[in-house]
Amino acid sequence: MYPCMQPEEAVKQVQCVANASLAETGQRVAPLYEPTFRRVAAEGTGADVTWLADQLCTAISSGNRPNVDEAEGLATDALSRRALTDGGQR
Repeated sequence: MYPCMQPEEAVKQVQCVANASLAETGQRVAPLYEPTFRRVAAEGTGADVTWLADQLCTAISSGNRPNVDEAEGLATDALSRRALTDGGQR
């Protein structure tokens, strides 16, 4: 299980990874994902936010920068994972 993370913390994490991994600065990249993190926090848990941040950071560390639609797809995956594993309860 992932530890719980708030959307603001997730944005900072992605920003740090982007600063270290991409030619673009994390200050421009990370805020693009904030609405996605907020949606996951509202519909899921802090652990789901952390999972999403981990997935985005892994992609960015590999030299990729997921666009907003790709981040939204990962967010849907995060929330779907939860639906399959929590017995249908929030």
